[in-house]
Amino acid sequence: MIIKYENITLRAIEESDLELLKDMINDPEIENMMTGFSFPVSTYEHKKWFNTLSNEHNKLRLIVDTKEHGAIGIVMLTNIDWKNRNAEFHIKITGKHNLRGKGYGTNATKALLKYAFEQLNMHCIYSNIIEYNIASQRLTEKCGFKQEGILRDRVYKNGKYNNIVVSSINNNHINKNEKIKIN
Repeated sequence: MIIKYENITLRAIEESDLELLKDMINDPEIENMMTGFSFPVSTYEHKKWFNTLSNEHNKLRLIVDTKEHGAIGIVMLTNIDWKNRNAEFHIKITGKHNLRGKGYGTNATKALLKYAFEQLNMHCIYSNIIEYNIASQRLTEKCGFKQEGILRDRVYKNGKYNNIVVSSINNNHINKNEKIKIN
């Protein structure tokens, strides 16, 4: 399956993407902006993880690909609840080549949301963003997410506990006129 929207393509993860993904998970700047944490990942561990991907039924991971730069990141739905039709949204764009702030993340988010609502029949997509990650908050806002609340002192980073901003969007709040192409 390939999803096309504007200047990006969302596609399945291929073995050729592993170096990009390993670099992103080992990037301290990206790790600092995420609500979770990660230990350094070796090539061996990363390949083992890749070999388990087909067994995950409550996660959807798609590479963000561009004509100009190739694979530049990943968008994900995790904790997919097939009964209640909701899932958690995540996005990571590489810090290399100065690609952030160019609209790729916005287009990737819009494409994934349209796919989730129109093809997977999701009802609500939610996001948990560390409070100081203003860029991600702006991205989700731009794509229609509404802030629902704050989870106080939930994530320990930089020597202190930080708040999490919770936001969501449901299928009644997406732009029905925007078209994505699915192959």
